[in-house]
Parts: sequence; structure tokens; C-alpha cells
Amino acid sequence: MLHLVDRLKGKVALITGSGSGIGRANAVLFAREGAKVAVSDIDVNGGNATVAAIEADGGVASFFRCDVTNAVEVRDTIDAITAKNGRIDIVHSHVGGDLSGTDTVVDDSEEDWDRLMALNIKSHFLVTKHVIPAMIKNGGGSIIITITTNAFMNYRHVQAYGTTKAALIQLTKSLAMDYAEKNIRVNALAPGEVLTPMWERHFNSLPNPAEAKEAVRRKIPIGRIATPEEVASCALFLASDDSRYVTGNVIFVDGGLMAGFYDGTL
Repeated sequence: MLHLVDRLKGKVALITGSGSGIGRANAVLFAREGAKVAVSDIDVNGGNATVAAIEADGGVASFFRCDVTNAVEVRDTIDAITAKNGRIDIVHSHVGGDLSGTDTVVDDSEEDWDRLMALNIKSHFLVTKHVIPAMIKNGGGSIIITITTNAFMNYRHVQAYGTTKAALIQLTKSLAMDYAEKNIRVNALAPGEVLTPMWERHFNSLPNPAEAKEAVRRKIPIGRIATPEEVASCALFLASDDSRYVTGNVIFVDGGLMAGFYDGTL
């Protein structure tokens, strides 16, 4: 595969949740642009498959299994990556998930609520907590947090999910303010509807998946669901020096979904 302009040449990039979907697309693209990629996921098979895809494309990657809701595992993973590569320049903190079934405060158990708070908020807290000191030692870096458009405009019956994503807006902005003087930029991506395994699982759990998918598609001005690679292109911008004066921002990758009320049938 032809390299573009080696925008990440000489950089070390950690991408959590890169065993599939958007995370895998980011890992492949970052490696193609010259980064040494630390692939991290709780799914060993998925993580190794991402590494294999990168190596088949001529890139450099290593897999680090990590449960990003576990403080010790996150600390040890960050330490292992820095020991192997000497530094971490880029982090895409991408791990996230939802609850199966109806997600409301009435229907969710306390255990469900706590589990999603850990997966969607605590994970980013732990990753940034342990990587920022390493970045400061090496003169700075770029941190990207995946939020999703649900943080701004939620669907019905995904209450805990939307709540966790909204919290990440302020985490992104607060980190950006506090660490700009250390040459650390912190931005967020807010993907809309993206063809990922999680997206498919969610819609396939509904009574009429085809009808639900089509209803969503009609609300997108561009008229189609995004691919993981299209989100990865925006992540690359935030990871590279092309965005060297961009921090504390949320970039929507949503095909116009958040532009306003839209129905392609009208």
C-alpha cells in the first residue's frame, strides 16, 4: 500500500480498543503513515489480527492485552510500551461499549450502570492518567478520545450510554486546558453511525433491524453509514502535526447527522 506523506513517521502510537472496527482501522492507517503502533485490546484474537493486518501492509505493530478498566493493567501496559519503544507520542483512547436491551434508569441494574461507567468513562481516566506523565517527559503528544454523537443528541432508550459519552466532552476540554502548556493536545472524535461490529449487534437486537437501519440512514444528509476508515482519516488529522494548533475540540464525523433535523424522504 502506498504511503501518503508519512505524517506519523518516527512516532509511537497507542490505540486502545483496536482489535476491531474503528480502532483497527485507526491502527492500520497510523502504521501506514509511519507510526509504530501499540495495539491494545481485551480481545487477544482481535488484537493479534490487527497486528497481522498491519504487518501484512508493511507496518510495525505490537499487541498489548489490556483491560482498560483495571488501573494496574493500564499502568503496566503504558510502562511496557514505553520500555519497548522509549516513548508514546500519540494515544487514541477508543474503548467504549453499550448495554444490550433497553437502557433506561428504570431498566438498568446498578451493576449495568457501574459497568458502563467504568467502560466508557473510567477507562479514559485511567489511560490519560498514566500516559500524560510519560508524554510530559518526552516533550508532549496528542491524545484523542472517542465520544460519539450520542453525547450531544441521543436516541431513546440508551440513557446510561448517552450519559457516559457526554461526560467525555468535559474530560477532553479540561485535559486540553490543563496540559496545553506541556505541549499535549487533547481532542475528541464524535463519530455518527459507523459500520462496526458493535453497531451491527445493536441494530440486530431490535425487532426489525432492516427498518431501524434504514430509518437511521434517512437521517444522514450524506445518505449512507460511515466506514471505520472514514473515521480513521479524521483521527489521523488529530494525531499528526497537521492539527498542531488544534486542542480542546470535538470533531464530528457524522455525514451531517448533527447539522439539524433531516429526513431524506421529504
